[in-house]
Amino acid sequence: MTPVEKMLGMLTKVKGRNGSWTACCPAHNDKGPSLAIRETEDGRVLLHCFAGCDTLSVVQSLGMDMGDLFPARREWVGEVQGAKPVKAAFYASDLLRIISFEALVVNICAYDMSQGKKISQTDRERLKVAQQRIEEAIKYANV
Repeated sequence: MTPVEKMLGMLTKVKGRNGSWTACCPAHNDKGPSLAIRETEDGRVLLHCFAGCDTLSVVQSLGMDMGDLFPARREWVGEVQGAKPVKAAFYASDLLRIISFEALVVNICAYDMSQGKKISQTDRERLKVAQQRIEEAIKYANV
């Protein structure tokens, strides 16, 4: 099963064909399709929620991880027979987008704090999420 077939099977109100679909976004209470799904020529799955959900939230709400958006690589490590396949790498641009957005969240909270505002419990929890997402992006970048 391809990555897009796996994902489409978990979504509701799926419409489309030939590599482009819409569906209800599983990351928020979506009554009408706001999630755009596209399969690239090389089998990658691209997602965009028009309500503003980030890709990581959409993927995690389906119980998947970012690696599930990429087809399995058929390449082998080195010349060693029986070596494990190389895990699909993330594109640097995707990881930088995640880090950029989460850095914006941190920046907004830092600005509020510099202006003497108290940070609410909800904001503290969101900062923890930002930290976790940045750390996860670093992990996927193999840094």
